Amino acid sequence: MSIKAAGVFFVTMKKGALRAPLAAAFGGLPREVWLLALTQFINRSGTMVVFFAAVYLHSDLGISLPQVGIIMSMFGAGSLIGVYTGGWLVDRIGYYPVMLFSLLMGGSMFLLVSLLESFVPLCAGMFMLSALGEAYRPANMAAVSQFAGKEIFTRSISLNRLAINLGFAAGPALGGLLASHNYKFIFYADGITCMAAACVVFAFLRPSGALRQTQHAQHTGARVSAFSDKPYRWFLLIACAYAFCFFQFFTTLPLYYKAELAISEGKIGLLMGLNGLLVAGIEMLLIYKIERRLSPMHFVAAGAALLVLAYLMLLVSGAMAWLALITVVISFSEMLAMPFMTTYMNSRAQPYNRGQYASLYVMAWSVAQMLAPVVATQFIDRVGYNALWIFLAAVSAALIMAARAMHNREQWRPEA
Repeated sequence: MSIKAAGVFFVTMKKGALRAPLAAAFGGLPREVWLLALTQFINRSGTMVVFFAAVYLHSDLGISLPQVGIIMSMFGAGSLIGVYTGGWLVDRIGYYPVMLFSLLMGGSMFLLVSLLESFVPLCAGMFMLSALGEAYRPANMAAVSQFAGKEIFTRSISLNRLAINLGFAAGPALGGLLASHNYKFIFYADGITCMAAACVVFAFLRPSGALRQTQHAQHTGARVSAFSDKPYRWFLLIACAYAFCFFQFFTTLPLYYKAELAISEGKIGLLMGLNGLLVAGIEMLLIYKIERRLSPMHFVAAGAALLVLAYLMLLVSGAMAWLALITVVISFSEMLAMPFMTTYMNSRAQPYNRGQYASLYVMAWSVAQMLAPVVATQFIDRVGYNALWIFLAAVSAALIMAARAMHNREQWRPEA
């Protein structure tokens, strides 16, 4: 399905008939959705620390590999606390104050963590950085849900992801250049872009009086907890499993490139940036072509299948072109799975509990972010990289079956 959609994309480019598909894919989205995407772009343009933290801690500060895994897991633990608290606050005070506070405090923490150089303070600093900064994510999802109806939600989320990936395309490439001079520069850049994004939120996304009244009515009514939604609990396990496998490409893989393949920081940044460029350039058109044809879980299964392929490809040594091809496979996995996971999450939420549903979804990713570096570094330390790739391919294969089982259970059918 993804190959067919990508083929349609390139054929229309060749014929010079791209204007109509682009207009259809991007048209009809509210002004606020575009502003939320702009905020994401500014914020994620500075996303460099997550890509280079493991290399910085191990190579520049001389921290042992097991301790690097613990520090990175503290980032995941902080994210877990931050997104839950952020979602809880969104359902009570709305998305705007949570977004603004998170961006300002997260930006301040990036600057503070740049001053830390020993194990215990770095654990605490990375925890607080993530806890404060990651509260932004459920608030942003709830804001998109507020302004985008169900018929345009998947495209609105894809626009948000397009902005994120444009930022990711610029951020790692710039981060590689900054890291080659001084690793601390990447913390400064992350802090500055967080604060710039806060300025956009403050200037353009303050809710009107009518919207505040609507939100107040939504947040003060009778409540049904997302914890009582059994299918959603199973979905969270699937999302966590996918995230656990996917995160390895942005935490463990740079370490592998540096330690085993002797690839420079600049080239690692280019490989990471290629992912952002591919997703930014293709996803909106791909979603427009395929979004109503199959169930969300069907697309999650397809994304997991591509993860299996990517991990098996890592067992074969290759030059930069081979590594770039692996990045392409990873990118299509992301494009197929992630937007439809968010669509499934939103389809089960109500206006009064959007924050809770969004926070639980992001928490599933945070649990994976916390576990992924610890499991990976211990695996590498004991049995090596290839054993890790085989293990992750097996987890991804199990995820295909789980997503297909959920798809069959819900007996979803494409719309006529």
